[in-house]
Amino acid sequence: MRWETIAAPPGLMAPRPMTARAQSIPARHYFPRAHALRQVVYVISGVLTVAVKGQSLVISPEQAMGLPAGLRHRIGSLLGAEFRSQ
Repeated sequence: MRWETIAAPPGLMAPRPMTARAQSIPARHYFPRAHALRQVVYVISGVLTVAVKGQSLVISPEQAMGLPAGLRHRIGSLLGAEFRSQ
């Protein structure tokens, strides 16, 4: 995959820099998280489980989830997954 920088239209600037991350998570692995900035998680393959406030939410391929800034959560996968986050 080739990544390219996308320029903002003339006269319009992004509110702040945005970073994206490609990550794999092995089977039966999880990690706790809390971010100072909001986060979007998009699943490429496999299934992720996101635990938030006592609830478990499942994200399957081609689905995404937005997480507000500072929200404590745990992301994991029973069988492993490939995902992107921002």
